[in-house]
Amino acid sequence: MSDSVFRNPETVREQMDLPGKVSYSFVGDSSPEYHAKLEEIVVRVAGEENVHRRAFRESSGGVYTAYRFVIFHTDFEEVEALYREVGRLPGTRFVL
Repeated sequence: MSDSVFRNPETVREQMDLPGKVSYSFVGDSSPEYHAKLEEIVVRVAGEENVHRRAFRESSGGVYTAYRFVIFHTDFEEVEALYREVGRLPGTRFVL
């Protein structure tokens, strides 16, 4: 897995103990365009039925927003795909 977003993907895979819920925090632009693209990625990769919670909190200056999701995954590759695609999305500041 040389193209993994994780330094040690096998350890991460074991620790995640999927299937199960995974909590994500992404920080990115506060624009409606960024929000729409982020939502599109999340729904396309995980499926709407697997998104169990969404929360968004804009910074006091309104420049960036913290986007939080709880997503049910059965497949570790979905987790990697989500991190990879959101990380590449222009306007993303960081992913947790």
